[in-house]
Amino acid sequence: MSQNGSANNQGGANNKVTFLNDRSARDVWDAAAQEFNSNSDYTVEITWLPKGTSMNEQVAKMQSAGNLPALIFETSADCYTETLEGLTAPLTGVVDELGVEDPVRVDGESYLVPVVASPLMMMYRSDVVQGNPRTRSEWLAEAERIQNEEDQSPYVVPSGRTNAATTHMNQTLWNGGVNPYSGTGNNIEIVLDNDDNRKKAIATMEWLQNINEFGPQASGWDWSDCSNALIQEQLVGWAGLGLGIQELQANRPDLVSKFKPAPYPTVQGQDPTQWWAYFEGIYSYKGANNVEGGREFLKFFLESDYYFDYLRQTAPFSFPTSLEAIQDKRYANAEIYDTLPAFLELVENNWDSMASVLNTGDDGAPNAVAAQAYSQQLFGQAADQLLYGGKSPAGTVDWLTKQLRSIAQQ
Repeated sequence: MSQNGSANNQGGANNKVTFLNDRSARDVWDAAAQEFNSNSDYTVEITWLPKGTSMNEQVAKMQSAGNLPALIFETSADCYTETLEGLTAPLTGVVDELGVEDPVRVDGESYLVPVVASPLMMMYRSDVVQGNPRTRSEWLAEAERIQNEEDQSPYVVPSGRTNAATTHMNQTLWNGGVNPYSGTGNNIEIVLDNDDNRKKAIATMEWLQNINEFGPQASGWDWSDCSNALIQEQLVGWAGLGLGIQELQANRPDLVSKFKPAPYPTVQGQDPTQWWAYFEGIYSYKGANNVEGGREFLKFFLESDYYFDYLRQTAPFSFPTSLEAIQDKRYANAEIYDTLPAFLELVENNWDSMASVLNTGDDGAPNAVAAQAYSQQLFGQAADQLLYGGKSPAGTVDWLTKQLRSIAQQ
C-alpha cells in the first residue's frame, strides 16, 4: 500500500494519477483506488487534504512540488471559476457516458463530473404539524396555531453570512416566482427590480417578516444551529437539507420517523423557477499528469458499488447525480429509506427541477454573478438587513439589487 492507502501497480510514478480529496468515507475511496489500480495501467494515489489547510493552499503546494492533482473534489462554483481562468481540462466524454447532470458546461465542453447532489427540502414534525401545508399562507396559519398550542417554534428563517441563510433566501425568492438574472456566464443582467420581479420579491420579503415572528432569532444560524434546534425539540419545521436527518439519526433516533419532507413553501398557484441542489464533484487540472487516467478512474468509480456505498453512508443528505442512479437499488435500498421513503420519492419526483445556484443563467447556463453572490452570501445578508437591520421589504430588495449589480459590473 502507498502512504495514502492506495495500492501501487507496476505502472510506477510515470502513470500516477494524483487525486486531492477531502471527503468522508476514506476507507471506501481507498478500496476503490486499490481495485482500480490492480486492473489499470494507471495508479491512483489519493492525497487527503491536511487538517487546517484549504484546498487552494494545498493545490499551490502540490503545484510547486510538480505534482498538480489530476483530480480534485470541489464545488461546481469552484470548477466554473477555474474553468473561466483556463485551468481545467474537459471531461465531456465522462459526463456524457455516465448520463449525470452537467452543471459546468462552457463552450460545448463539460468540466465537472458531479458526484454528489444535496437538494434543499422542507422537513417538519408530522406529529405536530396538521395537514400538509404547502403554500405560504398555509404555513403562516399553521405557524400561528403551533405557537399558540405547542411549546416549539414552527419555522426558522436563518439570516446573515451563512450557507443556510443564503440558500433559504434564494429558494424562497424562487418559490415566489422571482428570477433575479438574465444572460449567461459573465454577461449577466440583474433584473431583480424589474416590475414583476420587484413586486414578487417585495411580497416574499413581507412573508419572511411574517413567518419570522413565529420562529427563533436566527441571525448567524447555519446548518448545525438549525439541526440542533430540531434535536432539542425547539423547532418543528426547517427548510434546509437532509443533513438534519443525519444529525437526528446520530443524536435523536427516536425522532427520525416523525419527520416528513416537502417542497419549500410556495405562493398559491406558483411553481418555483428552480429547485436548489448543491452539486459537488470532481474536475481535472489541464497541466496535471495523466488526466486520461483520471477520466478512467471517474468512470470506474461512479459505476461501481463503492460509489453507492459512499452515498448510502450520508443519505438522505447525499444523492447520486442522475435519476437512473437515484433509482438504482444500490442507493435506493439505503436503510434510512426503510424509515423515510418519502425523502427519496420527493427527490425522484422533482429531479428535473434540481439545479445548482450556478445554473441560473438563461436555459440553465452557468451564471458567474450568482456564483460570486453565493460565495459572498449576499442573499443571507439580505435576510439580515430585512429582519435585524431595519430595512423594509422594498428597501431590502433595493439593497440586494445594488449588491448584485456591483458584482455584475466588476
